[in-house]
Amino acid sequence: MDNSIVRAFHAEEIIMKEGETCQEMYKILSGSVALYNRYGEKDEFLIGIYSKPKCFGELGVLSDQPSIYTVVAYDEVLVMRITKDSLEEFVRNNPKNAIDIMRNMSHTVKVMQKNTDLLLDDIYEKQNLNKLRTEDIKRKIMQYNISGLHI
Repeated sequence: MDNSIVRAFHAEEIIMKEGETCQEMYKILSGSVALYNRYGEKDEFLIGIYSKPKCFGELGVLSDQPSIYTVVAYDEVLVMRITKDSLEEFVRNNPKNAIDIMRNMSHTVKVMQKNTDLLLDDIYEKQNLNKLRTEDIKRKIMQYNISGLHI
């Protein structure tokens, strides 16, 4: 294995940031990483913890889109860095990893779909709550207006 593509990260070190375009993906050789949405914000959400032999960052490499999560070293972690330019050679030399990459992408898409569903449920719940509050306020106003009429 070429040492120029192997990188080590210390616990709590950010490897990849949500919203930033990254032209590389990583395969975990040892240790673990944590994947977050909104990392460092009050509403941060832990997507999951990945260990060997999982990959991360594949969606960005394949789509040229910004990262959909932040990846932080959970403990001391050793990863293989795979650039967009070396991906084809990596897959050709490691065909089993192509299946792992597809499984990771499938898992990531499922998690993101579940998060989207939960967010939509939360939005609908808040809309219904606001609708109920509005209806209650209207009822009280109407009750007040009717009781205040002296005919």
